Amino acid sequence: MKLLFQKDVHVLLGKGYCYDALNVDMFKSMCKFQNLAHCRNYNANQNKNKRIPTNHSMLTNGNFISSKLKAEVKGRRFSSKSQTPLCPLQDFSVVKLASKSILRLSGVDNYSFLQGLITNDIDHLSQNSTSLYSQLLTIKGRVLCDFILYKDGDDILLESDVTQKELIAKALKKYKIRKKVQIHDVSDELLSYAVFGCQMEEPDVQGLGVAVHRDPRLNELGWRLLAPSSTMLNSVTDETVYHRHRYRLGVGEGPLEHLPEKSLPLECNLHLLNGVSFNKGCFIGQELTSRTHHTGVIRKRIMPVETTLDCPGNLVSADVKLCSTDKSVGTIRGMVGGCGVALLRVAEVLKPSATLYTTDSNGEKVDVKTRRPDWWPDGVGVI
Repeated sequence: MKLLFQKDVHVLLGKGYCYDALNVDMFKSMCKFQNLAHCRNYNANQNKNKRIPTNHSMLTNGNFISSKLKAEVKGRRFSSKSQTPLCPLQDFSVVKLASKSILRLSGVDNYSFLQGLITNDIDHLSQNSTSLYSQLLTIKGRVLCDFILYKDGDDILLESDVTQKELIAKALKKYKIRKKVQIHDVSDELLSYAVFGCQMEEPDVQGLGVAVHRDPRLNELGWRLLAPSSTMLNSVTDETVYHRHRYRLGVGEGPLEHLPEKSLPLECNLHLLNGVSFNKGCFIGQELTSRTHHTGVIRKRIMPVETTLDCPGNLVSADVKLCSTDKSVGTIRGMVGGCGVALLRVAEVLKPSATLYTTDSNGEKVDVKTRRPDWWPDGVGVI
């Protein structure tokens, strides 16, 4: 049941859409648990040319949900944001994300414009959720940038690393052509806050004029608050607290950890963080990404790492090596106070006998430990 909640099952209540990362076996177990006997399973290959029953909604792997089940599930607490219990803001860790910028996309074509560019399905944002994680790729299928989209009335807000704001705006304007879309920088008007610590409770910001959005990647990452720059929030902590939190989870973001025009989206765990749809149709860089996904061969992934806390030198971009052979098995991408993320060869670093080390900028040898993140689905990273 934990995996089911982490993947936001309520998205399948929309018009036949579902995140590709959803574990359907877990969903069917939930159906059995709730005594809902309306979950039908069809073989996707045998039925791909058959007409879909009009009273069913299709999941991405050929499974169907009856309209009666759809109505019953829709009434469950986990599908209703309004029924999420509120928790005082001071009970959370509140972090102002000064490293983020926000662009506003307005105009009648903003949704259709993004649909052909980004890795995720923009229809999730228009129908099922108020936040969406995605990436923009190069034509060769490499990561250009990652971002979170927020629904703001008819407009879309795009939150990205501040160093990539101009790159993203330039890329969007390049593809805009005749689309009726206006792109404005509203970073001076809106500020982004990361709020985490109480996974299932929503922060209580009533009366502050602040928009609350669930972080679309993982429940453990908590919430995002979009607040007017004039609004002052209490209990705001240093941004390194947020980075250390996501490092412990093994979640990378930004150009230092997802290297532009070099990183591959699936090595960044994009498909495990609800950031890509393989069923929506074409997007830039789709060919290589889809081929890698369907072959199932992803040898390297972003993973959490830990080192000694008193490490004197810089470790970012340092090679991670096996103690037994001195063979390089990855590279550290980010590090804060002994916690970081690295791009590692999964099969080699997760062997029980594997011991790792790296060398800091001062030439000192530093022990490195890694682990398989708890939120990875079954079968991923299993040796």
